[in-house]
This record gives sequence, C-alpha cells and structure tokens, in this order.
Amino acid sequence: MTTATLNTSTMASAPSTTIGFAATELAVAAQRLALAIWTALAASFTWHAKALTPQQAAQQAAQELRVFASSIAANDPSHANDLFAAADRHEFGDNS
Repeated sequence: MTTATLNTSTMASAPSTTIGFAATELAVAAQRLALAIWTALAASFTWHAKALTPQQAAQQAAQELRVFASSIAANDPSHANDLFAAADRHEFGDNS
C-alpha cells in the first residue's frame, strides 16, 4: 500500500470573502436590478407628443427654414432672402 502526501503550502488558497466585499457586490447587484426595473417601467409610461395641426406643422417648418436662412445670410444673402420668402409662402399657404 502506498501513501500519498500532499504538501498544502504550495497550493493556492481560495481568497477569503469579507463582509465588506459581499456588501459591495450586493449593492452593485441591487443597482443593476433597480436600473432594469426603471427601464422596463419607463418603456410602458412613455409620453406621446401631441400631433401638430397642419398649420402648426407649417409654422414649425417655416421657422426652421428661417433659422437656416439666418445662418447662411452672411455668406450668401441672395440665397438667404430666397429662403426667407419660401418660408413665408410655406407658412401662409401661398405657393404660387
């Protein structure tokens, strides 16, 4: 019969888990759970924007065009004036 001797001083020991480490891991897990719950609930309670009337949509588009025209007015005043006129025609419905 043979006897096997195991030298335990050369074996790596498992790292000891402290209460602080366990509490940190628990806090991280709780934060991830809270984020997952918040994301799931936020998806069900999304706010839907009120649909614009055609007149409101035309006013909004004309205003965006005016902002763009203002941004290019210094470099190309003639084109900017054309865009301002187009915005007025679009907003007030005169497309002739």
